[in-house]
Amino acid sequence: MFLDAQANGSGRAGPVLPARREGGENQMGGENVSTVINRSDDANDMLARRLRAAGSLSTMDEVMLSRLHWDVVDIPAKTDFLNEGDRPNRCCLLIDGLIIRSNFTQAGERQIQSVHIPGDMPDLQSLHLKQMDHYIGTVSPCRVAFISHDAILCTLERSKDLTARFWRETLIDAALYRAIIVRNARLGSTERLAHFICEMWCRFDAVGLTDASGFPFAMTQEMVGQVLGLSIVSVNRSMQMLRAEGLVVWDRGRIDILDWNRLAGLGQFDPTFLHLND
Repeated sequence: MFLDAQANGSGRAGPVLPARREGGENQMGGENVSTVINRSDDANDMLARRLRAAGSLSTMDEVMLSRLHWDVVDIPAKTDFLNEGDRPNRCCLLIDGLIIRSNFTQAGERQIQSVHIPGDMPDLQSLHLKQMDHYIGTVSPCRVAFISHDAILCTLERSKDLTARFWRETLIDAALYRAIIVRNARLGSTERLAHFICEMWCRFDAVGLTDASGFPFAMTQEMVGQVLGLSIVSVNRSMQMLRAEGLVVWDRGRIDILDWNRLAGLGQFDPTFLHLND
């Protein structure tokens, strides 16, 4: 969790790891989570737009998706709402904000494994993998929709095409992990950051969240370091290099790309792994 503990060498207070809840079903609660009533349409529209990336949906599939019922909640920034060891009985869909998946070392150091934007279902694997082996939490204030596993499985049983599209989502997730392994294992710090910024721009652009030159980006340099396996000092130094080269400006929760071709070339970025145009 994002709760403070003893300060560590990075200059940031380390997290306090919550106790594992053995054998129970995840029930999200707490005074900082407020239910938003009658917003299922937002979730259904977001999910349909995401699934249409693989081609148009049939009329029957559109109708089935429109009838799904979601519980939509607002979750504060820096809140882990799924913990390692949880056994969730529902999946989530991000409507607004930024979410991360992560794990911790025994020393309490966080490794962010993936970053999720509106339209993503970061815990889709919980349909078949019953126990969480990582944490899912918010970066910024988020609006998240939840739907029961039973409702999703019932819908998929009635449509081979929807089943294939949900499977496609998990395959793209795996492709993203393969790209992350190469990036973090083989690229230098500045090249890693360039690659990550290119990835984020492509994904934000695919869901209409970019403008002429950039996109909103709520992550701190510390969090980006936890994505890339870099210290805050290394992230800051790399960002200053990108700025000095006239490639990127990162300021006040926003990233602007000044020279896409040079940035993508530096980061050895090939968007194929995102499968945006398949």
